[in-house]
Amino acid sequence: MKPFYVAMAALCMTAGPVLAQTAPASPPAMQLDAPRNQVWLNVGGFSRHFSRSNGYNENNLGLGAEYRTSPEVSYMAGAYYNSVRKTTTYAAVNWQPWSIGPIKLGATVGVMDGYPSLAKGGTFFAALPMATWEGKRYGVNVGVIPSIGKVDGAVIVQFKLRVY
Repeated sequence: MKPFYVAMAALCMTAGPVLAQTAPASPPAMQLDAPRNQVWLNVGGFSRHFSRSNGYNENNLGLGAEYRTSPEVSYMAGAYYNSVRKTTTYAAVNWQPWSIGPIKLGATVGVMDGYPSLAKGGTFFAALPMATWEGKRYGVNVGVIPSIGKVDGAVIVQFKLRVY
């Protein structure tokens, strides 16, 4: 489990300077009212796997936190009961520079564990496209896990509640 915490610390220390150099998604005047320094409680969610015959668990409840530092960036960490009935812990940066109306679009990049067919259940790097809708108190993250190698792809839905 130690590699997970080392990777999480490295991710948090390096993500800020890298993302700080990206161009703003909108003019600064438009960002004055944009969400910043928000804290969300993630309660897990559901998955729908592309391979329907493998008996995956698709009720992936868990608990996590998400800290939004700007309209484009949030940091996520937590744990959930995964599709192969193991506990997964994760830490990630959610970067969403594009939007279509109230929907933010981008990618989530981070580290996770708990999948025996990947890194023998240990920590591994993951990246996936992510769309987010956030209201004043409630939000939803929707991601797509592509089918690659030992990974059976899925669409994932994560529900969240704003607590600050």
